[in-house]
Amino acid sequence: MTQRPNIPTFNQTKNSFIVFLIVSQINFSMTNKHYHFQLRREEMKPKSFNSVDDFSKVKVKDLVTQNFHASELFEKLGIDFCCNGNRPLREALEEKQISNEKFLEELNKVNQSISSDNQRYSEWDLNFLAQYIVNNHHTYVKNAIPNIATHLEKVFNAHGEKYSYISEVQKEFRLVANEMISHMAKEEKILFPLIRYLVDTKNFSEKPKSGGYGTIKNPIRQMEAEHVSAGSAMEKIRALTDNYSLPQDACTTFQTTYKELDEFEKDLHKHIHLENNILFPRAIELENILVNETR
Repeated sequence: MTQRPNIPTFNQTKNSFIVFLIVSQINFSMTNKHYHFQLRREEMKPKSFNSVDDFSKVKVKDLVTQNFHASELFEKLGIDFCCNGNRPLREALEEKQISNEKFLEELNKVNQSISSDNQRYSEWDLNFLAQYIVNNHHTYVKNAIPNIATHLEKVFNAHGEKYSYISEVQKEFRLVANEMISHMAKEEKILFPLIRYLVDTKNFSEKPKSGGYGTIKNPIRQMEAEHVSAGSAMEKIRALTDNYSLPQDACTTFQTTYKELDEFEKDLHKHIHLENNILFPRAIELENILVNETR
């Protein structure tokens, strides 16, 4: 027998939940095994653009939402598609001094080369998408943090005197690590259960109860603010290391550490994109529909 939806209770994390909501309002006003889902690959033909006029009103996030592999192109061009995905594409290209025609050429190459291997994340069930994020991106971060921290310590001990910026890299990575551990716990214990509750409520055609959190927009705003913070710290690391450019005398650990940091940042970008541009907007939309339908 299917159980009717109950709003999540947070007896064990009540205090942190209250603080979480308070901080979300403040931030908004201020501006070990790695599990993977075995997913069926669905063929999807991304939209091809025939002229620059076709994407005159397109936002950066739209292209990645439609075709996740477009993220690789944005990574190569140094364009933020996660935290700043709402930017108009033309504005982002102008900032990087990339011509619209050149970008159009590169984008259509990406679309043609991987059109049969594209995940349709925007069409997934919300619960499934949230669990995918936990099982893939959260697990990756939890496993990667101690490894990178250990390697950074070894690099600092061996090369810190000669390359003083390594201590700054350590500092920024500690900030990212602490932020992400706390951030993911809040998502797994608070936000994602709320999303599951909304989905269950819809299935039973019921009106969602606030449960003291007001609207799901409140915790989402806090998560988005933390995304910006983590993304900014990784940008600083990339700048400190000159885009992870290795010195000539870099040892194997040095090389490994830079590779790990680069991979960590790219995974973070995809992680944030899935939440900021797909999961969160759809959760807000679902809540709005449920509230309006049941008035």
